[in-house]
Amino acid sequence: MISISTVLQDIIKGNPFLEFGFHHGLFNLTQLARYLQPLVESRARKEAQVTAITMNLSRLQSRIKSDTPKPERFVIDAVNINSGLCAVTYRKAPDLHGILNRLYSRVHEESGFCSLSQGMHEITMVVENRHRGWLDDNCRQKPIAAYDHVAAVTVQFAKSYVDVPGMLYMLLQRVTLQNINLIEIASTYTEIMMFIDEADTRTIFDTLFQSFLVKSGSDSHF
Repeated sequence: MISISTVLQDIIKGNPFLEFGFHHGLFNLTQLARYLQPLVESRARKEAQVTAITMNLSRLQSRIKSDTPKPERFVIDAVNINSGLCAVTYRKAPDLHGILNRLYSRVHEESGFCSLSQGMHEITMVVENRHRGWLDDNCRQKPIAAYDHVAAVTVQFAKSYVDVPGMLYMLLQRVTLQNINLIEIASTYTEIMMFIDEADTRTIFDTLFQSFLVKSGSDSHF
């Protein structure tokens, strides 16, 4: 037979919703124990009282919460927002790099905004909307996906956070809780860029400033 604590750990680790609730202490543990009782008894192959399940849930939650990163632990150097962008994704092709690099160089000379990222099979370019016509005219293939009215939210943080677990998790978690769709994500050593619909710009800006300590006097703007 398996112990109740072992069964509960397996159940919680296999369910992201339960994991999230335990990390943030959102559950009424007695009610949760009643809900999980049939599942616990089935896996443990023995009877399990609600009080015993509740006690084990309490111990498990205390252990999980102590390991949960807190947003107030993290300091953001700056939040920068660039709007009026479009995000266009293509399938990788031999001639595509040269075409996109031409536009990348042109935008760089004009000190405009441009982000280029690639995976194994696709390439995504995010540029100002005024360059969308150039992409359509010069790229031989039709894009896999294209988004207009895109905003780039760039979060800058100190290099001391690079080796600290939880920083990016907390950022993306806060965005997810606001039901904001991430069209694209890009990152460098001490920056992460989240590309979203312009309609969500105010929401994500307020969320970041309410959840994290942002250095005063930074170049954050809206």
